[in-house]
Parts: sequence; structure tokens; C-alpha cells
Amino acid sequence: MLFILTISVLFLFLLVYGGNNTASFYQISKGVVWAVVITFFLILLMVRAIVSINTSRRKDAEEFLSNSEKILRAALNATDNGILVVDNNRQILEANELYFKMWDIPWDKCSTNSEIDNAGLIKKQLMDSDAFGEWVDSVYGTPATGHYITHLMDGRVMDVFSTPLVDEGNIAGRVWSFRDISERKQNEELKSKTDESMKLVRETLEYDKVKTEFFANISHEIKTPLNIIIGILQLFELNLGNKNVELDFDKLTKYTGIMRKNCFRLLRMLNNLIYITEIDSGFIELHLQNNDLVQIINDIILAAGKFIEDKGVQLNVSTDSDSLEIACDGDKIGRVLLNLLSNALKFTGEGGMINVSLSNRDGFAYISVKDTGIGIPDEMKGIIFQRFRQVDKSFTRRCEGSGIGLSLAKSLVEMHNGSIEVKSEYGKGSEFIIKLPIWQMDSDETAAASEQAADERIDRINVEFSDIY
Repeated sequence: MLFILTISVLFLFLLVYGGNNTASFYQISKGVVWAVVITFFLILLMVRAIVSINTSRRKDAEEFLSNSEKILRAALNATDNGILVVDNNRQILEANELYFKMWDIPWDKCSTNSEIDNAGLIKKQLMDSDAFGEWVDSVYGTPATGHYITHLMDGRVMDVFSTPLVDEGNIAGRVWSFRDISERKQNEELKSKTDESMKLVRETLEYDKVKTEFFANISHEIKTPLNIIIGILQLFELNLGNKNVELDFDKLTKYTGIMRKNCFRLLRMLNNLIYITEIDSGFIELHLQNNDLVQIINDIILAAGKFIEDKGVQLNVSTDSDSLEIACDGDKIGRVLLNLLSNALKFTGEGGMINVSLSNRDGFAYISVKDTGIGIPDEMKGIIFQRFRQVDKSFTRRCEGSGIGLSLAKSLVEMHNGSIEVKSEYGKGSEFIIKLPIWQMDSDETAAASEQAADERIDRINVEFSDIY
């Protein structure tokens, strides 16, 4: 542009003074000088203007950069985390004050550019220094974000994050973040201990509640038959004291029968208490033999059938086969079956029905005791197998019991590696299902029924059904 300006000035001089050759030459020379001077002056002005603009822009850029660094520094120092930025050679690019403070790094070490030197000071404070060092070495050069929680010897807990520093798609280093979570961990541990304490308190209160209910129930269970026995004894004493009154044999048989029934009732409760205590103490062992489940069920039904039918309840039995041999303790399985029959009879009114069935599938034997009684409410199904728990807790309940029977039955079934479950619809009846694994012992000896065992079953039925009126 300056060259064009200079040519333009010379052209003007030629037009004005071109007529006189001598004068023209002088004038042209003079014009050239002026053109050069004007051009040089213009060049100086333009250079100065350009230098002034660049200087201003440079100052603005330097000021902007300085402000940005101050903002970045303020942001790093304002965070609750210790921040460390390093390159791939583990040279420190940036770090905030909290980083040096939380790791207690001396001021003479703060100026070092090597992260490795600082890492050595940090590892001396850790309880798991070797594991932490291996983790730190493993994250360098990887694009993944790393996380590690380390414990310090002074009791602090540090939460460490490491993320890659990316520059134009390439990993240029790592950004390390350190947060002291000691207080949070302490709060979490305190909360956990508090929750555990509250759980223990709730369990203790529940246990005290169950214990209170149990003692109240046991007191009722003991007091009722004792009152009956004492009342009959007083009646006997009255009759014996009155010499003019003759004892009626039928009445005597009736009263002694009532006394016997209530003695059986007390015996049943005490037997259950002792038995379940022995199970808890590990004193009860299984006497396994290869038993025929069909025969066990038939023997129990034969002994209990008349008693059940005398109460006006129909009893039905069905089995998939004539024989099903498994290794079990026949006495204990019979005890479980008797308990389930007793419960079914308690809650099934006259004209009702009890169905006992046996089936086998998938390597398991299933014994079902199903009744058409009153059923169990849904909210009570979860507690009926708990010790000393009853669906009806009132002292005016229609059926007596200590709340031990089903818990005892469950324990005996589980000793056989089996299970017991209940299906029930309130108002329509209940079904208890025993599941036992089918297997046989190596011995060819099979348990055989005896007259003594049959007599024992009758006595056990009298005891088991003693609280059914």
C-alpha cells in the first residue's frame, strides 16, 4: 500500500511540472524526495500503531492468563479435596495447599517437582503402604479412573481417586484427588453400632415379650389341669368323708378318667419342654434305620383313627405306593405326624375332614396333613413354627396348648435334613407338608414294628391328644 502511495505522489508531480524539462527535472527530484519522506513517515506511523496494538494485546493476554491462574489456584484451594496433577513422568504440574497439608509434607519438599518423592513420604504414613504403592503404579498409563480407600497409622481414612489427564485425545498425566473420610467412616461405624444395638434392644424386647407370654401360657396350662385334679380329689374326699354315701362306680370311672387325661396333659407339656431343651443342648440324636413310611403312617392312623372319628371328624389316608422305604428315625417321624394330627383335630369341628397323604417325587418324600378347620390368618403364618408362639393367645381360646409342638416338629424334621411348610386359607383349613430326602442306609436291616412299639404309640396318642376335649 505504501508503494502505491509513493507512485501516486510521483505521478502528480509529473503531471504538474512535466512541461518544462529543466524545471521538470528539478521539480521531479524534489517530488521524489518528498514522496520518500512522506512514505517513511507513514511507515513509522504504521509501525508504531502496530507495535502499540500488539503490546496492548500482549498485556491483555498476560493479564487474562494471570487472572485465570489466580482463579484456578483459588478453585483448587477452595475444594475440600487435596489435588495433585502430574504428567506421565510423574512430575508435579499443579497441587493445592490442602494436598501438602493433609499429608504433612514439609515446606522444603513442597517445591520439589517429583511426585515420587512425595509418594515416599505418603507411604510412610499408611498401614497398607505396599498395597497402595502397587495400586498407584498400576493406574499410570491407563485410561481408567481408579479408586482406593487407605487407612493411615494415625487412624485417619483417606479416599483416593485418580483420573487420566487428557490433552487432545492423549493421556498427558493423572489428576489425583484425596479426601479425608475419617469422620464419615466414624459416623458410619457409629450408625452401624447404633443399628446393631437397636436390633439387640428390639430382639431383647421381643424375647421378653415372648418369655412373658410363655410363662403366662405355661401358668395357665399348669393351673387348669391341676385345678381339675384338685377339684376331683376334693370331691373324692367329700364322698369318702360321708360314710352314708356310696361311691358310684361309673362316676368313679368318669372322674378318674378326667384326672388321668389332665395328668397326661401335664405330662405332655413337660415332655415337650424337656425334649426341646435336649434338642437345643444337642442331647437328642437320630436313631436312623431303613423305615417304611407307609407303615409308620398306617400305624399312627390305626392308633389315632378311633379317637379322631369319635370326635365326629372324618379321617382319610392315601399313598402313592404300598411301600416307601427311607432312612429315618421312625419314632421321631411318628411324633411329628402325631403332633400335626393333634393340631388338625383341635381346629377342625365336628363334621370336618382330615386327609393324610404320602407321595414321592424328585428324590423326596412328601407327607401332607390337610384339614378343613378354621385355617390360619396370613399374618400368623410366619410365627406358628416359632417357639412358644400361638395364633390364639387368649386364655379363653377354644384349644389348649403351650405353643411348643410345631416348633418341636420343625426341629425334628430339620434333623432329618428335611423341611416343613404350611399352606392355609383363613376359614377354609390348613395343610402342613413335610419334605424328607429319600435315601437308604447301607445296612440291609429294616426296622420292624413290635407290640411294645404299638403300645407306646397308644400311650403317646393319649398324651398327645390330652388337651382335646
